[in-house]
Amino acid sequence: MTADTLQQRFRAVAAAHPDRTAITHNTDSLTYCMLDRLSDTLAAALGQVLAGDRLVAIRVGRGLHTAVAILGVLKSGCGYVPVDPDYPESRQRYILDDSTVRLVVGDSGSAVDEDVVATAGPLTVARRPAAGPSDVPDDTAYVIYTSGSTGHPKGCVVTHGNVLSLMDRTEPLFGFAPDDVWTLFHSISFDFSVWEIWGALLYGARLVTVPKEMAADPASFGELVAREGVTILNQVPSVFSQLEGMLDDKTAWPSLRFLVFGGEAVQPDCILRWLDRNTAPHVEIVNMYGITETTVHVTFCRLTRQSLSSGPRGRSPIGRPLPHLAVSLRDEDGRPVGTDTPGEMWVSGDGVCAGYLGRPELTAERFVPDTRDETGVRYYRSGDWALRDRDGALHYLGRHDHQVKLRGFRIELGEVEAAVRSFPGVRSAVCTVEETRSGYRILVAYVVESDTGTRVEPTALRGHLTKRLPAHMVPQRVKKVSSLPLGPNGKIDTAALADGMASEQS
Repeated sequence: MTADTLQQRFRAVAAAHPDRTAITHNTDSLTYCMLDRLSDTLAAALGQVLAGDRLVAIRVGRGLHTAVAILGVLKSGCGYVPVDPDYPESRQRYILDDSTVRLVVGDSGSAVDEDVVATAGPLTVARRPAAGPSDVPDDTAYVIYTSGSTGHPKGCVVTHGNVLSLMDRTEPLFGFAPDDVWTLFHSISFDFSVWEIWGALLYGARLVTVPKEMAADPASFGELVAREGVTILNQVPSVFSQLEGMLDDKTAWPSLRFLVFGGEAVQPDCILRWLDRNTAPHVEIVNMYGITETTVHVTFCRLTRQSLSSGPRGRSPIGRPLPHLAVSLRDEDGRPVGTDTPGEMWVSGDGVCAGYLGRPELTAERFVPDTRDETGVRYYRSGDWALRDRDGALHYLGRHDHQVKLRGFRIELGEVEAAVRSFPGVRSAVCTVEETRSGYRILVAYVVESDTGTRVEPTALRGHLTKRLPAHMVPQRVKKVSSLPLGPNGKIDTAALADGMASEQS
């Protein structure tokens, strides 16, 4: 079955399975027929106020109407821009302004403060002043904002074709079916949600939304997975490490078919501990390296006890590219490297997105043609480094720039540092990711106070950052230092900082 858009594909599924449950939230649920009808209502409401709009923002809490909002916007012929209601107001406002959206779909819990111009059940459509026209491709499905090295997030423009290629080419690997049950664990502002939503709704399966408070409670979430009969569970490794520690033989997941990791490097010890305690030969464990700019997932790797125990230390096995993508490893000059040689991952294929919204220079810098290839293949330069072993499998090595992955979120440390430096009394700052004694990775800010005599109180600084950054970008620890040490290359020596230069911390 083929269709040009996600909403066309969904309509066909809803027609084939009208009475199947499409989505549940706590004790409430919607069938495919109900979801189709409610999203039609929202699309009609949007149609009354659209005036050449190509993008519509969605600012809704997690629940049944998450899917209604997404489908309604797509059915209206627009792409959606997710704006997490839990983000600080300043970041929400930045995304709305940068994307130049004029219409915002919200619910009663999203604190939409613009003028309401249409309603569709519990969902409202509000109008806001637009900042100006945007050059948005006609087939845009969504624009997700990721952390930006310049101090501001940037919007990745992803098309319907990008998403449909991902789902069509991974379906044979997973055997997606109407009997599957997926969890919507992640915010729609995080692209892992794209995989979760359409993995269910394009195949007649059931999507179980995970309330925010339950997502933060590993024991309750583990019980939900068992109670709802989840068959495909998607997790960021560091989040699963907290969940794994709460599980015992009583928290069996007999329905689970696949445990899929993504968002950051896997933690072999954690997965091995879970396998030792929960003999589950029916569960296939998969690691999928991915990037927002290449539509969620890039590679597929089956994880076994043998592969987790025998892999080289410092490497995360990520397997081979998905069928619709290719990965070329390049050195710093863009030349291909050989087997067992580290190189930057250049990704090409149907998953590579259209570029960055309103950022032609940055798009040209990161989305590049291969001058050595006469076919004009377009690559996304990921900034991630890996090596390919003699069997052709890829192993993730980490980044060579100022970007990190933490609990599945991509964070440009430069954006966090810019926010820290905006606090009164801060002369300079640097942020790093460090590992605690318990093996948990956290974000740490090192701060040098200015000469004005204004003291920087860590609690006050974090309060300042909470108003400007999403929670996952606020450093868990603040350490004050007299100066930032430089290494032989003239760059800040973060290793020396981590070795104990801090005079105060919180």
